[in-house]
Amino acid sequence: MTWEAWSSAVATAIAAVPDADLLRAAEVLLAARLVLTAGNGGSSAIASHAAQSIGKPDYGPGGGRAAVCLTDSIPTLTAHANDGGWFFALEEAARPFLRAAEKTCLLAVSSSGRSENVVRVARLFQYTGRPVIALTGFGGEPLRSLATVSLHVDSSDYEVVEPVHDALLHRIQYYVRRLGRAPEGG
Repeated sequence: MTWEAWSSAVATAIAAVPDADLLRAAEVLLAARLVLTAGNGGSSAIASHAAQSIGKPDYGPGGGRAAVCLTDSIPTLTAHANDGGWFFALEEAARPFLRAAEKTCLLAVSSSGRSENVVRVARLFQYTGRPVIALTGFGGEPLRSLATVSLHVDSSDYEVVEPVHDALLHRIQYYVRRLGRAPEGG
């Protein structure tokens, strides 16, 4: 794919995600006391970046949310994978956080929407009545259907889906900062 074709595909995919969905995702993040993020491979890197951005305290009143990427703790993740299998690792890693914080949300990133360990942790959140923000591409299922807020990229190309996911997270953070500001003048 040429640079022009790729940049056009990325721009088209970004424009297809409704701004209202990004705003809803920001509202979910602002309502949470703790945000857990998760993904595999490149999606794990995006989830890690999301946790860092959400937790960065210098954004003013809307920034500095408590955020943890479940795939950043390799010892915890590999212990759960060793004891119960990879499909259960994220789910088990999330359980202590769910016990510790009632208002916990999940930001799940899966380019395909089919990553079994990500789907399982999303099901756990859904089962416990906690919100799930899902970033998906390709067909997006089953993760897309488990989401409280679904941000779907209509592409089956990782080279389009992953940079769009990153761009969407930056825009969500814009709304977190904007919505989290105290009213001026009073």
